[in-house]
Amino acid sequence: MVQVFTTTASLGPLAVQQGQEFCIPVAKAAGCAGIEIRRELFQENPCLSALDQQIKSERLVSVYSAPVELWNVDGTLNVESLDIIIPEALAIGAIWIKTSLGHYLPGTSDLTGLEHYWANRVPVESALKLTVENDQTPHGGNVRKLQRFFEDCHQAGLRICMTFDVGNWHWTGEEGLQAAAALAGNVGYIHLKHVETVNGKLVTLGLPEEANSLWRNILALLPQDVPRTIEFPVEGEDLTQALQQYVAMIAEA
Repeated sequence: MVQVFTTTASLGPLAVQQGQEFCIPVAKAAGCAGIEIRRELFQENPCLSALDQQIKSERLVSVYSAPVELWNVDGTLNVESLDIIIPEALAIGAIWIKTSLGHYLPGTSDLTGLEHYWANRVPVESALKLTVENDQTPHGGNVRKLQRFFEDCHQAGLRICMTFDVGNWHWTGEEGLQAAAALAGNVGYIHLKHVETVNGKLVTLGLPEEANSLWRNILALLPQDVPRTIEFPVEGEDLTQALQQYVAMIAEA
């Protein structure tokens, strides 16, 4: 059965006005199997252990998303940021910590160093793994650069999967269907959104139901046994019901 997750950002007003912890019971009630916690939505000094306990009590899987680039401009590992976000991901019991690629430079960026760094920071008994997403930047949302990174990881024996964001390709000028065909073998997690141009600006909207929608065609090219995550605004007087409708539609797609 396909697992459907939601990001707390999709329940934006609730997450911002009350806190991400208030999104957890909504996600559970709507039938989500997991929830993606967003670092950028934390209030000051969040109680991560309490968040962890609440996620566990609802028997949800947790993912930790941090707006961090894995590789610095000079191709070195972004240790300064990773030193902060890895303990946070561990504290909430996440199975994945999601970053963007950053400025990976083949032949310069040290994948062996990344492997050793990870082994020294993440306990063996932890389920935490790294996933890299195509973001909205020219360097982090470039199909060829992402392909090369995952190919190099495979050759180095690094088990790093891709978070495939269906909508972010609109910002980088890449074709989503072509990207899916090229990168499908690396995908372990999917972000779903619908993007349109409104008044000259790209805007993220809810998924359309139409059978031939782009998001459905892209999904058909991606692995069918990986979590599909709602990453668009969910709106309505009854958030649980609105989210539940999307969960059901995505699970059946």
